[in-house]
Amino acid sequence: MTMADKNTQAVVRKDDAELASRIKDTLVPQVDICEDRESVTLYADLPGVAKDGLDVHIEKDTLQIYGRRSAHAQAAGTGAYTEMPARDYYRAFTIGEEVDRDHISAQLANGVLKVVLPKSERAKPKKIDIKYA
Repeated sequence: MTMADKNTQAVVRKDDAELASRIKDTLVPQVDICEDRESVTLYADLPGVAKDGLDVHIEKDTLQIYGRRSAHAQAAGTGAYTEMPARDYYRAFTIGEEVDRDHISAQLANGVLKVVLPKSERAKPKKIDIKYA
């Protein structure tokens, strides 16, 4: 099983009222996950989310993505019509010890969030030399 296979949407604990209220009525962004020998890269579609409306963090073993999308048409005044109302995005993934947490990076461009989760040295494949007697 690859590290990408282990990623699942996190379930909010009942005692975490702040997070539960924060993600109520949120959208789940579509995500692509790619893995190679060096890292796992996650691409999350977050249309309409600006950098200041984005929060990406790790808490314990969970990578959390929270994005706030503002509604442009709603600011236009009376009679405005919008098919894309202000809504928030939330998605969470369980990450293992294989991830080098000190070197995780994130970049937002054109409505797509790219999160690179580098693998720790001990999680990377290693060739074992065979000695002949």
